[in-house]
Amino acid sequence: MNKKVYLIQPTYRDKFGKLLKGKSLYTISLALPSLSATIPPDWEKQLCYEFFEDVDFDTDASIIGISSMGYEIYRGIELAKEFRRRGKTVIFGGFQAHMSTDFVAPHCDAVVHGNPGIPAMKRILEDAYEGKLQRDYHCGVDLDYQVDYRALDTRRVLFTPVFTSVGCNYLCDYCCIASIYKGNCRVRKLRHVFAELEYLHGRTRRIAFMDTNIHSRHTYLKALCEGMIERGFRFVWGAQATIDIGDDEHTLRLLRRAGCKALFIGLESFSQANLEAVNKGLSAETYGRRIRNIHRAGIKIAAFLMYGFDHDTQDTAAELSRLVTENRIALPMINLLVPLPGTVLFERLRAENRLLIRDEGDFLRNNIGYNSSFNLCLFRPKHMTPDEAEEGFIELLGRLSGYGQIIRRSFSRDLKLSVFFLHSNWLFRREYIRLRKLRSKRLAVAVDAGGEQRIPCADKSTAFGRHEGRP
Repeated sequence: MNKKVYLIQPTYRDKFGKLLKGKSLYTISLALPSLSATIPPDWEKQLCYEFFEDVDFDTDASIIGISSMGYEIYRGIELAKEFRRRGKTVIFGGFQAHMSTDFVAPHCDAVVHGNPGIPAMKRILEDAYEGKLQRDYHCGVDLDYQVDYRALDTRRVLFTPVFTSVGCNYLCDYCCIASIYKGNCRVRKLRHVFAELEYLHGRTRRIAFMDTNIHSRHTYLKALCEGMIERGFRFVWGAQATIDIGDDEHTLRLLRRAGCKALFIGLESFSQANLEAVNKGLSAETYGRRIRNIHRAGIKIAAFLMYGFDHDTQDTAAELSRLVTENRIALPMINLLVPLPGTVLFERLRAENRLLIRDEGDFLRNNIGYNSSFNLCLFRPKHMTPDEAEEGFIELLGRLSGYGQIIRRSFSRDLKLSVFFLHSNWLFRREYIRLRKLRSKRLAVAVDAGGEQRIPCADKSTAFGRHEGRP
C-alpha cells in the first residue's frame, strides 16, 4: 500500500441515469478542502469534485475517501464498488454516511463519523496503512485547523464557502443537524477564520458563510464582524441565521458594515402551532418585528419555508403566499415537509404509520439535483391527502411566481444584489412551471398493492433547498 489518498465528492444521477455535471455552482460543500487540510504531510493527496470533473478510476492512490452529504450517497456507493473491485480501500464520511451507516457499510471498509481533525486523520490513515483499519471511527468535532482552499477553484463557485461553526442551538424535529449535534454548536478559532479570509480576499469578493446558524454564538459573531471591519475586507456575503437575530440590532449593524447583504433564515412556518409541533423554539408572532429590524439594517431576507405541517390545510397556500409578500421576503425557498431518515420527525411519522416510503433506501433514491426543492409528499399529512399537499405546494409556488412579484422581491439599491435575487427568483418561477408540467404528467409514479406506499420520482429542479431540513 502506498501513502496516497484520493478524496471524492460524488455528484448525482438524474432521472435518466445521467450524471449531473456542470462548470459552476452557486456554492459548494467544504468537505474536500476541510479533509485535505487534515491529511498528514507524508501522504500524497488527490481530490475530485465529480460535478466538475470525471473520477480517476486509474488513480494510484491506495485509499479512496468518499464524502456524502445526501442523495449522492447512491453515486458514492457506485464508486465504492468499483474501487473495491480494483483492490482499493474505501472509507466513507459525511452526514449521510453517518446517518445511514447500515446502508453504506457493506460497500466500504470504514465509516468516519463526525469532523476528524489532523490527529484523527493521521490515526485513520496509519491504521489503513498498517492493515488495522476499524469499521467505524467516531471523531467528535475537531475544527482546530485551517481549511485548504487550494483544493477549491473559487472561479467555479459564485459564492466561495466559509464556515465558523458546526451545529446549532435548536433541536428542531425535522432537522438532521439537530439529530447529529443534539443542540450543540462548536465554533472555530477566529485566527483560523481570519487567515482563510485573508487568503480568499485576493481571489474573490463573494463568500457565503455555511454555518447552520451564524447567530448561535452572538458574542463570537460580533467579534467576527469587528475583525472583518478592522481588516478592511471588502467581501459581499450572506449567511444562514435564525430569526431571533432580528432582536440584536447592534449585531445587525455590524453585519451590514462587514459586508453582509443577505440572511438566509429558516422561518419554516408563520403558524405557532406548526412551530411547536416540530419543536422549533421560536415565536411566530415576533416574526414581523424581527423581519422589519433586519430590513432596517439594510439586509435582505431569503426565507426557508415548508408546506405540509400537521396544522397546514388546503387554505395554507393562500395565507403563506400573502405573508411572504407582506413581509417583503426577497427570495422564498419553499419545500414540502421532508421526513429525513435519522430525524425525530421521521421516527414519529413511522411510529404513527404515516410514512409512505418503505425504507431509507426509497428516500435516498429520489436523486434530486443540486439546489433543488423537495416537491413530493412522502407521508400522510393530518388535514390533506398527499396528492392535495403536492397540489397545494405547486399552487403556493404559482402564487409567488408572477412577474411583478419577482421584480418587487428582487429590487435592491445594490445592483449586483438585485441581479442575484432577480436570477434566483426567475429560477423559482421556472421551477414552478416545470413542476406544474410534471404534475400534469403524473409526478408520483409508484404505488404499492395497498395504494399507500410512494417511491419518489426524480426530477432535476432548479429552486433552492438545504441540507438542514430538506435535501
